[in-house]
Amino acid sequence: MISGLDICQDYNGLYGAKNCKGDIVIPFLYKEMYPFSCGLSMVRNQNYGYAYINQYNQQVIPFGKYSWCDSQFVCGYARVVKYDVLEEKNKWGIIDTKGNIIIPLEYDKIWALKEGYLHEVKAFKGEEELKINLVLLSSEFGVLLDGLSYIATYTVEEFKTKFHCTRIDVKKGKDNKLYFYYGCNIGVVAVARIPQDPIFSLVVNSAGKVFLLLHEKEDVGKISFEENIKLDSPKQKKYKHYYHKTSFWDYENEKMNDYDNWNDPYGDEQAYYNGWSREDVESGLADAYENDLSARDSW
Repeated sequence: MISGLDICQDYNGLYGAKNCKGDIVIPFLYKEMYPFSCGLSMVRNQNYGYAYINQYNQQVIPFGKYSWCDSQFVCGYARVVKYDVLEEKNKWGIIDTKGNIIIPLEYDKIWALKEGYLHEVKAFKGEEELKINLVLLSSEFGVLLDGLSYIATYTVEEFKTKFHCTRIDVKKGKDNKLYFYYGCNIGVVAVARIPQDPIFSLVVNSAGKVFLLLHEKEDVGKISFEENIKLDSPKQKKYKHYYHKTSFWDYENEKMNDYDNWNDPYGDEQAYYNGWSREDVESGLADAYENDLSARDSW
């Protein structure tokens, strides 16, 4: 339940929501509206269409996408149903709070989700009874950056002191996304580059997972990021201009010479950076590819 929002009904029998001051923050538009769970409320319109909305009345999972939806998310997951035209029957699947399909819509029935049994959700294909390990399958989608609550926030130096490390490395993972490494531990990077004003936060997402997030300082408190962002191919990058940016190397006491002394972005500069342009170094691509030019060119 989102704190401070009260679901209520008007004289026409339609549902909306008010804040703690009594102001209407979600108009009275819905034939049904269920309590918020994991940051979303399931609503039904007068045409029996189902959707999930957030506290700003934005449709995260829009009307018309599914013919039926769970009224509540359980640990960040909900069952949905969609009519299969070819098989002429309903098919069941499971989504997360971003609308990602975690379990494909290929089952004839999925039993209700229970918090203690997400590792063995009962499902059926025809007469065949199956067990879905939702915990295992959902991990294939990486860490969900949605419905975030902030437990603590640290500057770079505070993070090093708190987590007993002297250096922090940002590198590309096997899934071609950026992660940060400290000692033998791994955290999630919220953007597809090294943040220019970095800050670390200990957060919990809509699925209840606690993890460390590296992001821009201005985004402290932001409840949702576009996760699963993959790095752009360097071959498609256009080198239009160069200017000074603060990189993580500044925090590792590895300050570069004055960048403005470099006049040729494709000549001496690339030699200085072992074949990489300054923009690639400052954006994190060089570090993400661990300075391996052959890996970059095979993209």
